Amino acid sequence: MKKLILSLSALALMIVISGCAPSSPAKTDPTLPAITDLRTISDMTQIAFEWNPISDERVSGYYLYRSNPNDNAQMNQIAKIKDRFATHYVDTGLIPSTEYKYELRTYDKNGNVSDRGDIVNASTTKLIESVSFTQAIYGLPKRVKILWRPHPDSRVASYLIERNDISSDKWYQIAEVKGRLNAEYIDDGLDSNHHYRYRILVKTLDGIVSKPSEVISAQTKALPNLVTNVQATTNLPKKITLNWDANMNEDFAHYNIYRASNDIFPLIKVTETSATTYDDLINENGAQRYYKITAVDKDGLESPKQQTSIVGSTLGYPKAPIITGATFNGIGVDLSWEGGSDARSVKYTITKSSSAGDEVISDIVGTSYSDSNIQLNMEYTYKIVGVDDYGINSLDSKKAVVVAK
Repeated sequence: MKKLILSLSALALMIVISGCAPSSPAKTDPTLPAITDLRTISDMTQIAFEWNPISDERVSGYYLYRSNPNDNAQMNQIAKIKDRFATHYVDTGLIPSTEYKYELRTYDKNGNVSDRGDIVNASTTKLIESVSFTQAIYGLPKRVKILWRPHPDSRVASYLIERNDISSDKWYQIAEVKGRLNAEYIDDGLDSNHHYRYRILVKTLDGIVSKPSEVISAQTKALPNLVTNVQATTNLPKKITLNWDANMNEDFAHYNIYRASNDIFPLIKVTETSATTYDDLINENGAQRYYKITAVDKDGLESPKQQTSIVGSTLGYPKAPIITGATFNGIGVDLSWEGGSDARSVKYTITKSSSAGDEVISDIVGTSYSDSNIQLNMEYTYKIVGVDDYGINSLDSKKAVVVAK
């Protein structure tokens, strides 16, 4: 029993091995018709074949063989044409400007092939050239204009535009301009005052891409010069006056003025002007503002802002007077004071308060005053405010209290 099992196993293994073995190569049948009239037409990456029809009913189709330049003339099957009535075939994906060897042989239903026919040498045509003339326009705002001469070859379908940053070796396709007669492309959204390099490749209707054109370069327009020597006043009532040096760029258009109320909030554009001075009217005393100024050219390019804001302020309040004396002299109250430490006050206003009400005494010149409008045994409170040349009032002085007795 064991011997029977071993014999069956060995037989099965032999069957498996023989089934996995490769089939024997096709046999040559010299009676099958050979192909001796193979004709070719070439393009850049394709070679087309034509032959006379075969009437022999034994023929099932054709095998096409090719020898590549580095194959040492060895022929390798590249196509099986399964209909004996076919008389044309195209070999694609070839290398431009390259010579290949071909032969075509018939085969029958058993896979037998004919004798070798004529071996044909066929060469692909050279790769299509790129455009012959290119130009890049310098000095445009945030863009480069690229021009070229339309390609004379009617097979051209589009132009591939590649760009390279001048500090890098990598090229990137940025556009495909379709249409052979197109002759320009504008690359926008670029950095100002920056160099860029370009090259152009042509693409045919069959999708074949040429080698690149010559490299061209251009620089985008520079930004206007930084606005310098910006100054802001701190001593004017109800306004801040800005002054700065004039911009000397030939195509200068105007200045943009930006402002913020503190150094935390973002600056907001408040106006445009072509002058080199600006009055910012502010109905507030001692108000502080933060400014930056830019120059803008006729193309809308704007200069950089100053690194730090320029700070200005409206004229603040005068310093408050200091009361130095407040006494009852038997018939009135004598007041004396010192002007504020900034010596800005040119006149004074006294406010007198009592149980009888408030009284305001204005336009006092000097630093003393005698109040004769007094009732005995009544308490009076005095406050003094300084007034400067612009009519700005100081804060109140400290109170002085006097009892008329």
